[in-house]
Amino acid sequence: MTQVTPPVAEPAPRARLLRGNPAFRVLCMSRAVSFIGDGITLTALVLLVAPRDGSAGVGMLLLANALPRFGGTLAGVLADRIQTRRLMVACDLAQALVIATIAVTLPPLPVLVPLVAIAGVVATIRNPAGRSLIPVLVAPSDRTAANALFGMSRTLQLAIGPALGGLLTTGPGGLHTALAIDAATFLASALLLTRLPAITPARDPNATTGIWADAAAGIHYVATHRRVRILVLTLFVVVAFAAVDNVALVFLTSDDLDAGPAAYGLAASAFGAGMLLASLACIRLARGRSPAALLIVAIAATGIGILVTGAAPVLAVVMAAQLIAGAGNAVENIGYDTIIQNLVPRPFLGRVFGTLGTAAQLGAGLAYAAAGLLVDLVGARTTFMLAGIGTLAVLPILIHTLRDKAPHDATVSVDR
Repeated sequence: MTQVTPPVAEPAPRARLLRGNPAFRVLCMSRAVSFIGDGITLTALVLLVAPRDGSAGVGMLLLANALPRFGGTLAGVLADRIQTRRLMVACDLAQALVIATIAVTLPPLPVLVPLVAIAGVVATIRNPAGRSLIPVLVAPSDRTAANALFGMSRTLQLAIGPALGGLLTTGPGGLHTALAIDAATFLASALLLTRLPAITPARDPNATTGIWADAAAGIHYVATHRRVRILVLTLFVVVAFAAVDNVALVFLTSDDLDAGPAAYGLAASAFGAGMLLASLACIRLARGRSPAALLIVAIAATGIGILVTGAAPVLAVVMAAQLIAGAGNAVENIGYDTIIQNLVPRPFLGRVFGTLGTAAQLGAGLAYAAAGLLVDLVGARTTFMLAGIGTLAVLPILIHTLRDKAPHDATVSVDR
């Protein structure tokens, strides 16, 4: 075992960040392949269940996929305790097995729902492991750009995965082929990950505490560290308001603008385009910039985009506003990840990222539950206005909390 301090890189646009850091390149490629596969599978499964089991079946399917995400802190315990490459490869192989089983059998709903839940558990475990690797593989000065590049895989899932899923289900083999391709993406991801260095677990090898005690320690860390606590809470609040967009947009375009399904599709695509453009911009421009400033600007952009969406008189303005909101959403993710990586010591990083993911899931769940009621009570436009105001209300708290610089990270340990 040798002690390795991440080198301070020269100014690095996307090409140099990838070319000069093979381990980070492998991590990004693995994540992109598996996330695009996830987008294919979710679309294919909805297309499988909808005609066979109706809307109730689709709801059960999505719930089975979402519920495991609430166990983020427990997933973070594994990310902190287990050698990262081994854990991520095991997760990918497990995902491949589950999806391949579904691809071969196309099982009935009572069997499909538990399989989807298992896949959700595995994905929940994998996520904090990947995010907590970036401080190990990337120099502090390059973390913001690295998080932008790493986060693009999620954007690709939203932008490419559903389209591929729809196309593949109409081709030869139909649903079997679409799901088999997703299983293959996880095998490809596992193969890529074998090229990562064997990074030692963050947990003290002499520690004897159990999983539940480690999870409790992670929650205690979040609860007792003011900046970390406020970051987690503000993410919950931002998502709880901003995710209302996902429900209210279809009613705004159809009822208030009297436009058809194509208009909704264009507006929703504008949000994804904003995410993609902002991620690309951050890869090239964010190096050396304050992640706290990026986060504050991003939340302001998200809130303003939501407000303008609610006030928009025509579809073109809705699309422009959604482009701004999508860009803000992408940069929010980059800002939160980079600040957490700079602020939290590595032994707690997996658990903090797991808790952060749970906060986002809880916020989204609250938004989805409340948005339908709000639209019925006050209409889509007022719902957007309330969501935009609520999003912007977080800014004074964040500005006050993040005005101090985060401490630098300690040296990390890597097995060669």
